[in-house]
Amino acid sequence: MDTTTTATVVLKKSQRAVQIECPASISAMCSLTQIQQFPPLVSWLQSLDHQMATATDSNSISISKLSIQGVDAFKSGKIGFLKFSTDAYHYDNNNNRKKSIPGIVFLRGSSVAVLVILRTTKSAKVLSSSHLDSDYMVMVEQPRVAVPSFALQELPAGMTDGDDAVGVSTAVREMLEETGITVTPGDLISLSEHPLYPSPGACDESVALYACEKHVSADEIESIRGRLGGLSDEHITVRLVRVCDVWKQATDLKALAALYLWDRHNNNNNQN
Repeated sequence: MDTTTTATVVLKKSQRAVQIECPASISAMCSLTQIQQFPPLVSWLQSLDHQMATATDSNSISISKLSIQGVDAFKSGKIGFLKFSTDAYHYDNNNNRKKSIPGIVFLRGSSVAVLVILRTTKSAKVLSSSHLDSDYMVMVEQPRVAVPSFALQELPAGMTDGDDAVGVSTAVREMLEETGITVTPGDLISLSEHPLYPSPGACDESVALYACEKHVSADEIESIRGRLGGLSDEHITVRLVRVCDVWKQATDLKALAALYLWDRHNNNNNQN
């Protein structure tokens, strides 16, 4: 019979107590202390604390227990992903109602994605929001087992480091690792004031979107097209998709959202 290790965390603002339960089969591989120090869990509990402390009587959520269901670690030993269930309830004190709500959570933390538009000499003097046949978006093609797809095209992206709160240094690193294209922090434009949530029904992942534009020659376009990238355990091929075709070809929501926000950013600047 699997025994359970428990710990209680008292949230600072709301003063609510949250019990964390972890089966011995999991804590034997990854201690409960290590799990509690996992940055995405720390951030999640802080957000929960804020929500509980500022909730109104007509709209509040109660969570007093987390049950750890799975932990996945990287080769380095650091936790990469955490899955748990909660005893989540929605309260409406005005109507004296209490209702159970979905409480399965998959934690992986914050990430960043980069939209890079390559423009040739042909489009150099055209407004940035134009979608000419000679304009390309940089995509990376790689196998994604979760979908599953053996050749999914998406924006260059990656999980942020714990000390990279806004994701800029991660964006610079991922672009170089995955595509071989060098960008600097000064090249990047933030596309939204707040991170975006691709799947908030079950996952905490937030995505910060950045964009930059580069003017390149036809020879440079051909040197980038089909380039191999990624780390030793990744299998990445760089693909160039005509910007005017992205809306009907892309299955990556990050790419579609980034292109829309990039257009809005440029249109707003042109109007000003």
